[in-house]
Amino acid sequence: MGALAVIWAPVRTLARAAEERWVLLAFGIVALYAALNLLGTGLGAFSALEQLRSGSQGADLPPEFEGFFTAFFVLWLVFSVVWPFVSWLLISGLMQLITRFFGGTGPFSGMLTVVGVAHVPYLIERLIQIPLAGLQILLVPDPATAADPTTGGGLAATLLGLLSFLLWLAALVWFVILVVIGAAFARRVGYGESAGSCAISCAGIVGLILIVGVVLAVVVAALVGAVGAAGPS
Repeated sequence: MGALAVIWAPVRTLARAAEERWVLLAFGIVALYAALNLLGTGLGAFSALEQLRSGSQGADLPPEFEGFFTAFFVLWLVFSVVWPFVSWLLISGLMQLITRFFGGTGPFSGMLTVVGVAHVPYLIERLIQIPLAGLQILLVPDPATAADPTTGGGLAATLLGLLSFLLWLAALVWFVILVVIGAAFARRVGYGESAGSCAISCAGIVGLILIVGVVLAVVVAALVGAVGAAGPS
């Protein structure tokens, strides 16, 4: 696949993608990332649930919380599939709009293409994260030793979690760099203008995520309170 060349030849590949407008290929990359994200998130959710159940704190939770956590993980899985497409359209739209103020010209299809192709690092990250998530499930500590996270599988699972975070961070930085390069070609602006547009877009997205996070936190707190009130007194 020609889009994979963005790994070793990002400038040439993104310039060609913006010119030829590989929108369908970009959609395929995002769809594949969404599928891998679902699988990786599912394994991660299962691992978190197993750790909660195996830990000493899991025995103290009332049974009413079982349904709550199940519903939460289902919503988490749905979000993992929907978010790649939402972020693709959101980032592309914001970059298309903001680069206009920097004198950018070029069709929206070109921006959709370069942002979609820029998801290739996320594909690589997911392909690595999936086996790591499987290992984390295997290394869930036994309830007899779960109180000490520095022994046996607990320490290994913690290190794998740190490695997973670093991989995600590297993929995010790589993605941003590719978006800056690609947007410069898609909108015919300099790298400086493209980077400025990306910074403004990222600030807007972070603000939106914070707002959604606050709303979700309020909803979760209300549900927890409702579950606790419905439990035995």
